[in-house]
Amino acid sequence: MKRAVILLLSAVICCFTCACDPGGYIIDREELNDVVSVELIEYKNEEQKHFASWVSDKFDQLVPFELDNATVIETLPEEKNDEFLDAFSSTDILHTYYAYNSPKDVCLRLNYENGDFLIIWANYAENSYAGYIGEYSSDGAVISFWGSFSSPDYYTDLVNDYFNYTLE
Repeated sequence: MKRAVILLLSAVICCFTCACDPGGYIIDREELNDVVSVELIEYKNEEQKHFASWVSDKFDQLVPFELDNATVIETLPEEKNDEFLDAFSSTDILHTYYAYNSPKDVCLRLNYENGDFLIIWANYAENSYAGYIGEYSSDGAVISFWGSFSSPDYYTDLVNDYFNYTLE
């Protein structure tokens, strides 16, 4: 009986420790110090594909950002940038699961001083954990993939709290 209880507890502990994304993290605020502007954009992307999970060997399947497909909806006033970046850097990011090969629809674009940019998107239409947070060079080439939010509410809160736009 004692062995059965220990075995059952071990199985439960294993489920709790293995069921979570081992790559989850919170963004270091210093990584965002070179952001000079934050924009809410509309990005047309009919070719978006969903990955069942993110693994490093799918990096070559990430799609470059087509600059001509992006339209600025609103630019965050400069005096609100720090508050926005603090809020963004306090969200949990999953690095392994719920990833797409590219963003689409309403996205956040954080523009760096050197012309590179970070795109933040979550599948808000389906209230899904799935999303895309990735860094691009000034010409739209993929630099890095950061992950997706651990909660879909993080994305909708960032948009709804900082822009005159409402995601439903």
